[in-house]
Amino acid sequence: IVELMQEDEGVKDAIENDYYEELGIMANDGDVTITLQGAIIDEYSIMLMYDFDYPTPRSNHTNYDASIYQGDKLIEAGFTYGTNDDIDGPVAHSEHTLEMTLDKPIDTSILDFRVQFEMKDGNKQTIDIPFTLKKPIAKAKIVEPNEVIEMQGQRLLVKKIIRTPLRIQVVVEVDPNNMLQILALDDISIELSSGNKRGPIRNGAVGSGSLRDGAYTFYMQSNYFYDATEMILRIGEIHAINKGEDFIEVDFGSNEVLYKPDFIDWDIKVDNYAVYMKAPVKDNHFRQHLYPAEKADGTTLESNSSSASNIEGGAEYTGFYEPYNGIAKLWINYFDNPIATDVELNIDLSK
Repeated sequence: IVELMQEDEGVKDAIENDYYEELGIMANDGDVTITLQGAIIDEYSIMLMYDFDYPTPRSNHTNYDASIYQGDKLIEAGFTYGTNDDIDGPVAHSEHTLEMTLDKPIDTSILDFRVQFEMKDGNKQTIDIPFTLKKPIAKAKIVEPNEVIEMQGQRLLVKKIIRTPLRIQVVVEVDPNNMLQILALDDISIELSSGNKRGPIRNGAVGSGSLRDGAYTFYMQSNYFYDATEMILRIGEIHAINKGEDFIEVDFGSNEVLYKPDFIDWDIKVDNYAVYMKAPVKDNHFRQHLYPAEKADGTTLESNSSSASNIEGGAEYTGFYEPYNGIAKLWINYFDNPIATDVELNIDLSK
């Protein structure tokens, strides 16, 4: 909890405003003892804190899946798992977090939950831990600016901002008639008229959706417990490139790069269902430059894993794909080409 408070101002505020629910519930299957330490649950987000204890040290203490139920209903959303321990080293005790940010709200009148752990080692047991919240579930503070940001003839709609004790969600939509493909919004922050300023979360999922598909939701640290009459959304840079030049094409059969836009100076190689790329690093932050991938028939080429590492003059990125011997498009997901800088949008909270 101390480390979470240091990393995330919103979590710190939730705990200091007595919104953290202490649980201390234990369950054991013989191979592992799980202690559900506490929870932060609001209308649009869930965070659980829990420990694993083993009879002897082991190194595969993250080898599990989890599901969360409200009442009897499975909450369907992607998870972000976190641990404060060395996941490669053998340990007998490990501390974990699980976080979900939801597109649709949960029922704030139902306080009964259950987390189900599916262990993938030992006797592969399924461990259920039911728990009931004693405090009410906070409802979201929602504002719908429906304000358009226009830059060089391109339009981006700021549709909705959802504020809860755990997260801020900033929902944006891209105008399908844009001539440029908007790729990324860098250095986003929200500042209240009362002076509080919040940025993106530092660990975990940073958003959901796809600007390429027309809509994206940014996840940010919460300012829920602060009152204000106005909120300022700031965007440091908005990046875009020409449609029709927003991909590279490779042949996994011949291990060749068939097409790369002239403005792309990345060193790209293909070998054995993998793409190796050397590219600059901006602000000491690794980015996913190529995503998603598409087969020649238009279906998705699945990515098995990816990695990034610092090298002299930039970073080396590697993407590993499912076995496929044909031609594929790898869509450009990030390129440093700002078409707008220092964008500000004032949002009235007094209504």
